[in-house]
Amino acid sequence: MLEPDFSESQLQQAANSAYVRRVAESHGIWLFAHILSLPDECLFGWDTAYFLDWLPHPPVADHAGCNFFIQYKLSNQYTSSGASEWNCWKQEYLRFKIPHNAKDAGGKYVDDYHQWDRLKELAKKNYPTYYATNGTLHKSELIAAYDAGVLLNDIPLLDVRTVKGVHKHVTFTPTSGHFKLHSELEESPVVAFSSAIESLRKESQLSIGRANEKLLSALKEMEQTDERWTQDLERINQLSQQTVPQRLLPWMKHQALRVFVKRHIGVGMLWKPQND
Repeated sequence: MLEPDFSESQLQQAANSAYVRRVAESHGIWLFAHILSLPDECLFGWDTAYFLDWLPHPPVADHAGCNFFIQYKLSNQYTSSGASEWNCWKQEYLRFKIPHNAKDAGGKYVDDYHQWDRLKELAKKNYPTYYATNGTLHKSELIAAYDAGVLLNDIPLLDVRTVKGVHKHVTFTPTSGHFKLHSELEESPVVAFSSAIESLRKESQLSIGRANEKLLSALKEMEQTDERWTQDLERINQLSQQTVPQRLLPWMKHQALRVFVKRHIGVGMLWKPQND
């Protein structure tokens, strides 16, 4: 087994920086990367998240107001025919592990899937949720790709939304177009980080009326004990009873929702929906 000569934190820093730069070039927006501490990473599932204002997914209040989530994993390379998944590839392959090692009540190490469960909760709501890993073992190649502006082409992503089962290991090769997930064998497409950016840019747009109702519905479903939360939502609902021109009503509601999200969640809602 060969290990990378860089850390998971190094991979995370390089990929995040490259992604922020790419979005700045394509959208003119400098994204803020939300990075969790290790204890919080275990609690929430992801270690990097962003709020992408052009996505139709509303911000998740208890996930830093974000709507795009990444969990970085380091992959080792297996070079021996005695490796566990060698028969699946018949060649050298890379592998990362999904669960964490944790001690049970008796002090025995067990596989902890809490991180996976939290990521899957987001994925089941159709939020873009990915595992990101390395395609090289060498920091020098990581730096060269970063300097050339092509690093995101070399960061394979596993879309959690496509995974049906619960698995321990994920394997792939530098040239394979799919991951293999084990123990019960399942395959899922390899998505280059750069391709994910393009697909997210093509997410379907919502009219302002539909966007308002979708966000309002999501906010109502959030369990809150704050009376102001409920009262402010009720005021937004009552906007439809005001005697204003019908074509202006969606924009009034949209502005009210922007104020609500900023006040209660702390996120600036900048998406620009199409008019009805």
